[in-house]
Amino acid sequence: MRHQAWVARSAGVAGAVTGVLWRALPSLLGVGLVAYGAWLAWRPAGFLAAGALLLADQVADRLPARKRVGGLS
Repeated sequence: MRHQAWVARSAGVAGAVTGVLWRALPSLLGVGLVAYGAWLAWRPAGFLAAGALLLADQVADRLPARKRVGGLS
């Protein structure tokens, strides 16, 4: 009985972690590709681009969400 509860709890945690990583994957892939392209042009530019994009992402997360007015959705 205790073994089943432990398995269920760990499966829930693994599912939550997988969900977070799956939602973050497109953003991280985009940052990685832009940084890699800049790195190919000039190596320090890759690190600068990655840092700037990640900083912009963190700032955008802290800004209050705007209400959508009109538009397509």
